[in-house]
Amino acid sequence: MNLKKDVSLEEAEKYAKNIVSKRGEYVLLSMCDLKTGYRAPAVYCCGEKPWEVYAVSRGANLKVKVNDYEFFFRSI
Repeated sequence: MNLKKDVSLEEAEKYAKNIVSKRGEYVLLSMCDLKTGYRAPAVYCCGEKPWEVYAVSRGANLKVKVNDYEFFFRSI
């Protein structure tokens, strides 16, 4: 999702959670701010996109990108 405006991490997370809520119940496993490199959880191993590797290895099956933020979710 590319919004025509800049959004904060908190706003982007709300957009992402709204999107996934329409698909069922999901839990957020990881995220990354692609501009600043901030990520949660703070993993720095496992390859080029460690936040993605972390989430996929824990069952992530849905990725949502909002502007410069990536969020990985797993259905519950």
